[in-house]
Amino acid sequence: MIALYNILIALFLIVFSPFILLKSAVNRRFRYHLLDRIFPKPIKEKNYLLFHASSFGEVKTALSFLDIFEKELNSKAVISVFTDTGYKQAKGRERFLMPIDLIPLHKRVLKNPPTIAIFFEAEIWPSYIHTLKTKGTKVILINARMSEKSFKQYKRFSFFFRKVLSRLDLIIAKSKIDAKRYRQFSDRVIVCGNIKSCVLNLKQRKCSKKEDFLIHSDKDIMVLASFHKEEIDIAIKIVSSFKNKFFFVVAPRHMEDVQLFENFFKKNDIEFTKRTEFKSSDSVLLLDTLGELTKIYSFSKITVLGGSFHNSLKGHNPLEPIFYNNILICGPYMESFKEEVERLKKLKLINQIEGKDIEKEIEIVLKTANKPNSDRLFEDLSYILNCHLFNTIQTK
Repeated sequence: MIALYNILIALFLIVFSPFILLKSAVNRRFRYHLLDRIFPKPIKEKNYLLFHASSFGEVKTALSFLDIFEKELNSKAVISVFTDTGYKQAKGRERFLMPIDLIPLHKRVLKNPPTIAIFFEAEIWPSYIHTLKTKGTKVILINARMSEKSFKQYKRFSFFFRKVLSRLDLIIAKSKIDAKRYRQFSDRVIVCGNIKSCVLNLKQRKCSKKEDFLIHSDKDIMVLASFHKEEIDIAIKIVSSFKNKFFFVVAPRHMEDVQLFENFFKKNDIEFTKRTEFKSSDSVLLLDTLGELTKIYSFSKITVLGGSFHNSLKGHNPLEPIFYNNILICGPYMESFKEEVERLKKLKLINQIEGKDIEKEIEIVLKTANKPNSDRLFEDLSYILNCHLFNTIQTK
């Protein structure tokens, strides 16, 4: 079955090679280190821990606990990433871009195989996993999640994915729902909660000052975090309705969408300053940089979480703004974090609104919500690494 998968991938590349070349010529992100994906270099390190993640956020989380992994498992970590933003975030660590998912390419990279490979959240690459297992590597999926859409696809092709997932030595799911879905394909599944909660608890709260961002307004700060292009109209409504009461930091989810936000702000006569302009901000700061949202959460009062106001989206991790005791507001579409949201509701740490009349709904939250205290949440989940991860990894 894995041979057929590789043949199909190879045929796809051959048939669509003209399109791939054209897209790489016009899309900077697509062509980023493209040759490294086709002609990868072998890893020189020996007796190492391989950690594979996809995006900027996942790599950021990995960097938060890799030192602990290296100490507990007595191995140096090498980071494998899928996206260009993830690769850049891993700067300073030994890293490489994951090659195209073909067995010959993975064999080239893994001439010196790792002792343990840890995949993060939803990174299921059949050829990658197959190659690692044939070389005797223990492969673990942590913080594992599976959306309803992915679950339906996996069930449709269960004859294939059951073989892939059954090869994993352990699947540590982030919720009961995710665990239930993974158990359709493997009997090596445990559930322990979102590891990002524990990672945050491992670090003391590091506080920044608004002056570090050249914000000189006396207004409370509201963050529109990780907003997608599908949610620009929502962002405009919120800023327009509350600009007299709050200073806004608007953070697009994808940097390539910054220009779209600029255009909409100008069209709606909303004055703004971009972070990379390094100018004093009086009303709206458009965050066109990566890795600075956490700093802003440390001095903001309210966060409206993007990725949750359009039915094509599934939400984003709500834990970071809660860690800094922001009043947190999200929309109805939080499928990827359904269990987290339910628990946070019980602790009165999140306010989920419908988004149909967003100005009135936010106004109600502002009038009724008290400043949250998240200490209990992070104390409750601090067992994850020690109890469920390191001990389990080292158990044969």
